[in-house]
Amino acid sequence: MNNKHEQDELKELIDEGFRSIDREVEESTPSLQWFEQLVEGQQEQLKARFKRDMILFLLLAGCLLTVFSLTLFQMPILFLLLQVLIFAGALIFIGLTYTKKVKRT
Repeated sequence: MNNKHEQDELKELIDEGFRSIDREVEESTPSLQWFEQLVEGQQEQLKARFKRDMILFLLLAGCLLTVFSLTLFQMPILFLLLQVLIFAGALIFIGLTYTKKVKRT
C-alpha cells in the first residue's frame, strides 16, 4: 500500500512539473504568411545562386572551348601534347583514388 502511495505522489509531482513547464513555455505556431515569406526568400536565394553558377559555367566553358580551338587549329602539336598529358593525369588520378579506396575497405 505504501508503494502505491509513493507512486501516486511521484505521479503528482511529475504532473505538477509538466504543468509548470506548460505555463512557462509559449506554444505558438508561426503564421502562414511567415512560412510563405520564408519559402519566397529561399527561392530567391536559389535563383540567384543558380544564375551565378550558370554564368560561371558558361564563362568557363567559353574559355575552355577557345583554348581548345586555338590549340587545335593554331598549334596541333601542343594540342596533341595536352591530350596526352590530360590522359596521363586522369590515369594517375584514377589510380590514386582507387588505391585509397582499396586501403579504406
